[in-house]
Amino acid sequence: MTSQSQSGRPAHFDLSGQRLHEVNDLLRAQGPATPVELPGGVVAWSVTRYDVMRRLADDPRVSRDAKRHWPAFAGLSADWPLASFVSLPAVLNAYGEDHRRLRSLIEPAFSPARTEALRAMVQGRVRRLVNELGQAAGAGGVVDLRNGYAYVISAETLCDLFGVPDGLREKTRRAIDALSDPSDSPEQSAADMGALLGTMGDLVAEKSTHPGPDMVSDLIAARVGDGDGLGAEEVVTTLLLTIGAGGPTTADLIANAAYALLADPDQRELVTGGLVGWPDVIEETLRAEAPVQHMPLRYAVEDIDLGDGLVIERGQPILLGFGASGRDPSLNPEGGPEDFDVTRPAKAHLAFGHGVHHCIGAPLARMQAHIALSALFERFPRMELAVEPDQLRPQPTFLFNGLMELPVRLGTDPA
Repeated sequence: MTSQSQSGRPAHFDLSGQRLHEVNDLLRAQGPATPVELPGGVVAWSVTRYDVMRRLADDPRVSRDAKRHWPAFAGLSADWPLASFVSLPAVLNAYGEDHRRLRSLIEPAFSPARTEALRAMVQGRVRRLVNELGQAAGAGGVVDLRNGYAYVISAETLCDLFGVPDGLREKTRRAIDALSDPSDSPEQSAADMGALLGTMGDLVAEKSTHPGPDMVSDLIAARVGDGDGLGAEEVVTTLLLTIGAGGPTTADLIANAAYALLADPDQRELVTGGLVGWPDVIEETLRAEAPVQHMPLRYAVEDIDLGDGLVIERGQPILLGFGASGRDPSLNPEGGPEDFDVTRPAKAHLAFGHGVHHCIGAPLARMQAHIALSALFERFPRMELAVEPDQLRPQPTFLFNGLMELPVRLGTDPA
């Protein structure tokens, strides 16, 4: 059998994020895996088909540990643009027994009880924010739903989850904001990361002496049987991962759903008229406009035969396009995978990943989106886009799918 390899010309891959869905469709049509060139000239196998992603995400021959299973990683420069994604020493990039240990220590901090305990805080915050939006906009005024509403909800909920005390809250919010919206300046980004590490270290020290019913205290106290728990550095990196995975992505889930309904009055009427529930809106958004499009990287621990003569060779990197999964035509045999349709019977997707690395915080993200969207559309039934859809700016990245801002007119007088 002759295997296909990455020796040929990599497929075109838009790193700017301006044509996410179009590029994903082209890659999916080329085969179960297609070589693409990432920043820094790194070539990886792009996978955008639903069934192939599920198979690889479940395969123990696929690792996320670059230091152990990606030989080329050692030759990359420290300022490689994706270095922070693949080198963070956290559960995200752990493999095998190391991953199982970290996951078992972290999962209790995201228990259903913890998510439910945060519900009242989210509801109270949303009530306050919708009132503030109405007051700020006035009659016919414009507000930015993405940054002035959705992002505030997600960032403040992270502070609640961590149990940030009042004295550290402003400092923590500044650190979260810097990580969620990194500077173009390498020097400023390095300074922001240093400030974030320092803030998270202060928070861990505070919770070590004053524990409470929060995620940080749970992580500090976590143990596996009679064995060791998480070290201070592991706690901090887990917090960094939670901020990166749960802050901007939850904001984009809320904003993407709001935009989809504002852009289609018929879909909006189905929801606001009570014919379709908010869970359907959220799942259709995750299917059609998933906040996370590509999650770098995974690596073949040994040769993996995908069939039809295509082999991912040991040590080669893999880029799973989880955000493309729900638009796979094989999941939508009646057509229209690109259409946003809240009445779609099957809304299968892999927006939160799959397998051992499935997102622990998925229930918390869904809860926030449900509360935020239902309150917003109930409070502002005449809300409309303040610009034409083609004037909205996508985020300049192939990793995530979101808008730079979402300007709307609320269509109501101040409350």
